[in-house]
Parts: sequence; structure tokens; C-alpha cells
Amino acid sequence: IPYQEWATSQLPRILLGLGDVLGALTRQADAADAYSRAIPFREAALQGLDKGKDWTIDHLKKRRQLVEANVLVAEAILACPENKDVVTTETKDLLVKSSERVDYARGYYDKARDDLQDTVFLMGRIAASGNDLADEKEDVCFLATLLMGVGTTLAELDEKDTEDSKPPAKKQKS
Repeated sequence: IPYQEWATSQLPRILLGLGDVLGALTRQADAADAYSRAIPFREAALQGLDKGKDWTIDHLKKRRQLVEANVLVAEAILACPENKDVVTTETKDLLVKSSERVDYARGYYDKARDDLQDTVFLMGRIAASGNDLADEKEDVCFLATLLMGVGTTLAELDEKDTEDSKPPAKKQKS
């Protein structure tokens, strides 16, 4: 079947598109589910590339796309209601309990942050070899901005959690 390989290679892109649509419909749990299903495909596309010395724009793009999928999962999970389990709409699959929501999102954020550092390092290697990074440089910068937004949200949640756990200040007698 001549188009089977091409169609299979499009599955992560389709899943991310579905996630975007579901997110726009405020179905964040479903969006997180779709984004997370794209991750194994993104990882498979990188297999073998990281072991070689053939640093190409295509390799950079595939690394960026993996980071993007992780960022999108974290972002969607954080957009879910705070005091509710993250459950898909139609199948009612539990993705994560409400008490673990922030830590679960932080796991995807940490993975994305670490992989983005490797991606930026690869981008530097490619640029140093004289290759033109074209649009990929802009895409990596945009991805860094998305990651920063998720990091800011996590920091705000941490700050709120710290404030909530502090005992109330005692009133001084006058």
C-alpha cells in the first residue's frame, strides 16, 4: 500500500489537531488525552536519530515536535478544573485524579523543559555547521514561549499552595 507509510506518519499531526479542536471546545481533558496519544508517535520518529552524528533540520524538527506534544499535554491538564478529576468526556476514562493534577502536569513540563534544552543545543550545533535553520528557529522560540507560560502557571499554583498552607497571621492587640 503506497500511502500507508505517509498516512501513519500523519497520525501525530492529526492527534494534535484534534487536541487543538477539543481544547477550543473547552474539553481540556479530551485535549490532553489526544495530545498524550501523539507522544509515542513523536518518540518513534526520533528513534535512531539521536544515536547518530547526522544532525539535520529534520532531526531538529522531530525533537521540537516531541517537546511540543509534552508542553501541550501539561497546558491542557492545567486548564482543567482545579477540584475535579481529569476525566475524558465520552469514555469517562480517568486520566489523573484532581489531587495529582498539578504534579502530573509538572511531569510533562519537566520532560518538555529538559528536551527543549537538548533541542536548543542541537539547534546551536546545526547553526555552527553553517546550515540555515530557516523557520525552525522561529518555531523553537515559539515553543520556548509556550513552555514559559506553563512554567509561570505552575509557579503561580505553587505560590498559591504555599499561601494556603501558611497559618493565618495573628492580629496584634492595640
